[in-house]
Amino acid sequence: AQMDDVIGRVMARLRERGLEENTLIFFLGDNGGPGGAASNGPLRGTKWTLWEGGIRVPFVAAWKGHIPPGQVVTQPVIQLDIQATAVSAGGGTVPTDGTLDGVNLLPRLIGQTDAAPHDALYWRFGIQYAIRQGDWKLVKPHVNDPPRLFHLAQDIGEQNDLAAQEPDRVKQLQTLWD
Repeated sequence: AQMDDVIGRVMARLRERGLEENTLIFFLGDNGGPGGAASNGPLRGTKWTLWEGGIRVPFVAAWKGHIPPGQVVTQPVIQLDIQATAVSAGGGTVPTDGTLDGVNLLPRLIGQTDAAPHDALYWRFGIQYAIRQGDWKLVKPHVNDPPRLFHLAQDIGEQNDLAAQEPDRVKQLQTLWD
């Protein structure tokens, strides 16, 4: 309720000042809930992990008059995309030389394309790493553990490690990560 109240006040202020159509707004979480009291629903893991419960968060973009309301993008995006999207929204040119890790989401958000914004997403946190390509995700949760493979469309809770059944996919994702 407190979050709704605060966001409502920010939106009301933008409207009062006539800035809503000139303001690109992002709302997202920075990571999953902390262990203990938080529940991340069917997702495995919590804050400080690279399981879906630690990295899958709400990500909302709004820009009145530019982004059609009510759409849902099912392909994964990442907070690194905010900078490139904001540069483009402001009329700038997004560098293509690799200086930005994110991609411009505007073509996807305004309906110019329905292509996935990323071929793959990569995470590293301390000794943990993960890569997601499409619905496949490879996770190395600890230095002493082998990489684990999951098909997220069929196993959002990351309960069924498919690494032994899909060694070629493990190798492909590991190669991308490396």
